[in-house]
Amino acid sequence: MAFFKKILSSIGIGSAKVDTVLEDDEFYPGDEVDAVVKIKGGSIEQEIEGLYLTVNSTYESVIMVPADEDEEEGEGEMSEEEVTRTARLAKIHVADPFTLGSGEEKEISISFDLPYYTPLTMGKTKVWVATGLDIERAIDPKDRDEIEVIPGPLLSAFFGALAELGFELMEADCEEAERRSSDDLPFYQEFEFKAFSGPFKGRLSELEVVFFVEETAVEAYIDVDRKHKGMGSLIELLLKGEAGEKSSRAKLTYGEDDIEGLKDRLEEIIDGMC
Repeated sequence: MAFFKKILSSIGIGSAKVDTVLEDDEFYPGDEVDAVVKIKGGSIEQEIEGLYLTVNSTYESVIMVPADEDEEEGEGEMSEEEVTRTARLAKIHVADPFTLGSGEEKEISISFDLPYYTPLTMGKTKVWVATGLDIERAIDPKDRDEIEVIPGPLLSAFFGALAELGFELMEADCEEAERRSSDDLPFYQEFEFKAFSGPFKGRLSELEVVFFVEETAVEAYIDVDRKHKGMGSLIELLLKGEAGEKSSRAKLTYGEDDIEGLKDRLEEIIDGMC
């Protein structure tokens, strides 16, 4: 019977279970996340080789596929298709290897900081905390808890300043980057705004922004009515100081002390790009 139970546990039947309970489900980037990881032993004693959490996000990628699926590969025209991929933002060690007895229950409290580069859960973007148990010669149990990531004070100030200037957020997407960012992420989160009132109504078609958030400051890469391919290209040009002769692109770095004058500063920057 014991041998039969081992066989079943190796394919996930009667194996250990894991469940992470988060104290909250809404966070700013950089917030502390408090959680309790609950583990319950299965029908037999098992060696747990590792217990960990990961923070994950979706992002969109464009791939080329045959325009006509009936045609042989390599023939015919190609078309673009958008697919959703997953990026791991962080991995958090919870426990070293241990033995989990049959039916034994354990609870482990843990706190960790959500990375500042965690994208906001706007548009199609999803962010979640996944829990994993590494069990030798068995299917590893998993648990997934989706969270909401909302703008912190610095990003909220930027969105508020644009709203005062008549802009509304139209779209927010995590798009695959042409090269990895300074945070080694495979994507950038891009925000698209349109002016429906205020001094810029009718003066530009859209305003696009990518943020790099740190503990005390934000870098905002701003583009007006872009003609280039991809916000990733814009960022690369700005980082290299090669934004070009046209003043349609800009970089703004600001912190808490700059919030009061942020609206006026943005108005000046955008006006210079129109």
